[in-house]
Amino acid sequence: MGIIVFLGLSFVVIVHELGHFLMSKFFGVAVEEFGIGFPPKIWSKKIKETIYSFNWILWGGFLKINGLRSEVERKDLPPHTSFMRQSFYKKALIIAGGVLINFFLGWFLLFIVMIVGIPQGIFVADIKPESLAYYSDFQKGDLILDFQSADEFNNYLKESAGKEAGFKIKRDGFEKNITVLFPEGSSKTGEILGIYYSETGTPKVGIAGGVFESFKTACNLIVSYLSGYISLIGKLFTDSSTLQNLVGPIGLFAMGSLISKAGLIYFIQLLAILSINFVIFNFLPFPMLDGGWFIIVLIEKLKGSPISQKTEMIVNGFGFIVLFSLFLFTTIKDTINLF
Repeated sequence: MGIIVFLGLSFVVIVHELGHFLMSKFFGVAVEEFGIGFPPKIWSKKIKETIYSFNWILWGGFLKINGLRSEVERKDLPPHTSFMRQSFYKKALIIAGGVLINFFLGWFLLFIVMIVGIPQGIFVADIKPESLAYYSDFQKGDLILDFQSADEFNNYLKESAGKEAGFKIKRDGFEKNITVLFPEGSSKTGEILGIYYSETGTPKVGIAGGVFESFKTACNLIVSYLSGYISLIGKLFTDSSTLQNLVGPIGLFAMGSLISKAGLIYFIQLLAILSINFVIFNFLPFPMLDGGWFIIVLIEKLKGSPISQKTEMIVNGFGFIVLFSLFLFTTIKDTINLF
């Protein structure tokens, strides 16, 4: 399952690059290379002007578009195939191609989730050390079945004081029964059980209803994530502890591995959410992201001339340092949290 999680998360990034690729091809802009993973190369094949490559570092992919800057235009290709020679609206759509396809991917995956349906239950996100759950063989990623809501689950725990309570769980696609003996006279059975949990479940709908409901959910997630990122950016300057809540690739892999234990459909739901999250994240107006790329193109349109290569290098260099620092910080933090 770990390999499936890794490839699934990488797939979201590859699809993003595919969006830029398809939009470039649609407008006649030459793509020099479309790579899955990052070099060194395992295999490559040139078809017309494009090299298609498969690389050893199997995380995401990359795209090399002709003429992203006038200084790197291919002289052996027709001038009209250069990105820099396109109109503003074509440039904008090529830039937006990645996030657009991520939205459609998220919408499609949510559609699958809704027509398949997810059973109502309680998802175990974490377990307190030395608790009843810890000693009763509960594990992170378990799905506790037969409960329609958190309130119903909480009431069951309260009624179980001094009694032996049974729980049906789903783990790695298999169901299992767990019995817990709660102590007498305790009104805080939930705390004694010792799990951190959340409600889960998606009612099964028909195809027509699934198309509409999944689109509505995708749009609601866009609004929610946009609001969340605006709030996050504000807190980064006022609350240093906000950094502790950021998650990097290792954290995403750990999260995916945990959620996938409940079943494949839960992992598909996670991929849908991540793909839609990627729409907002990648279009933030920050250097090295699509949003920063769009801002540069917009400025060039307004001033009527390209930004100097030196200015662009300084801006992108700053963006790279900030993003790499966040990547390094979250990688170290997530690695420590695994142990």
